[in-house]
Amino acid sequence: MNKISFNKKLIIGVLIFAPIFIISLVILFRNFISPSNESIINELRNTKLYSSKVNYVFKNSKSQFEENTIQYYSFDKGARIEFKDGYERVKVYKGGEIKVKENSDGEYILNKDIDTIYPLAFIENILSSLENAEIKEVKTEWSDSIYLQVDITYNSNNKHLNKAEFFVDKDKGVPVLLKILDDDNKERIIITYKDFKKEKSLSDNLF
Repeated sequence: MNKISFNKKLIIGVLIFAPIFIISLVILFRNFISPSNESIINELRNTKLYSSKVNYVFKNSKSQFEENTIQYYSFDKGARIEFKDGYERVKVYKGGEIKVKENSDGEYILNKDIDTIYPLAFIENILSSLENAEIKEVKTEWSDSIYLQVDITYNSNNKHLNKAEFFVDKDKGVPVLLKILDDDNKERIIITYKDFKKEKSLSDNLF
């Protein structure tokens, strides 16, 4: 009798917990195959090493100008921007300093607060705080792909740097575009990313 009772309890237990186990597996498998939008953004934010071509377009009411760069980032060494403008300019951002090299003029050091514009492109800075950021799926005029748009508000006294729209390719999980807007909702800086690569290692000589 005890054996029959035990078997009944075992069967009931299996009937109760089997569906829960199956549902849990389905959820885990779905998240692995198709991660949530938040997971995609968090994975990008937690990228330890990367390199990318980064293009800046600066706009005002009368004109605009463009700068092409290659950028390297290491979570424990800093960030490097190589300007492709013919002057061999390089900026290395490390700690509270910026090491600048221009042509054969040697190197000099600047306080990090001197340059707050170019570092806006660093993923670390874009996604440093997501508590109040809205993430949504969008289709854009420049592609049929689906992108994740992260809306960012800057705590800045600069009226030309009021907020930003950051676009990430949902399938590839890489940054595509950062639009920086002023307090009139006009585009002031357009930053585009190409050939974004998550690196396994970066040379210490870069930093």
